[in-house]
Amino acid sequence: MAAIVKLRAATFIPLVWLDSPREGEENLQFRGDDRDFTPHTVNTGRSRVEQEVVIDFAREEVQTHADTGRSKERIERPDGTTEIHEGKADTSNVTVTDIVWGEGCELLMRAEAANPLVEAAAPVIYETHATVKSDGGIRLAGVHDAFPCFEFYAQTDFKPFSTLYTYDYREVGGSPLDLAGPPECEFDITTPCSPD
Repeated sequence: MAAIVKLRAATFIPLVWLDSPREGEENLQFRGDDRDFTPHTVNTGRSRVEQEVVIDFAREEVQTHADTGRSKERIERPDGTTEIHEGKADTSNVTVTDIVWGEGCELLMRAEAANPLVEAAAPVIYETHATVKSDGGIRLAGVHDAFPCFEFYAQTDFKPFSTLYTYDYREVGGSPLDLAGPPECEFDITTPCSPD
């Protein structure tokens, strides 16, 4: 039986700098997260969105953490001048709701956050229904946008993290333009119970 199961979800841009899809005379770039897939980025500022859920079976409690990385915009003008803007997306729409206790714990993890430096920017969105059994078995079923990268991990009783699901937009040719409209990528994964 598992006492504590931790779920981690994050979205990130693996590049150092990402060119803006907007065209103009200026060279406009956004700072990426300069990393690859890993569960060890909480509180480092190296994710666009990060979310952590700790399910404590002994106490029947759920604790949550949500954060967003700092956004940075670099504008290089034809005259050689450079301008930098920074901001941080709001976390009010990075939530855990619909918590139900039974043979395990069911809940809904959801994130919606937009680039704070772009007026009326389309947000990055993911939503997953998580079912975590007391034996450590996990099912995630949800949707996400086709950009940027997405990752979901689990840790049972402080053992090493295991990968539940990853998505790399570079493998399918995704771009920031894919943030417009509803999420189009679906996933449904199940992991067996944790070995004793």
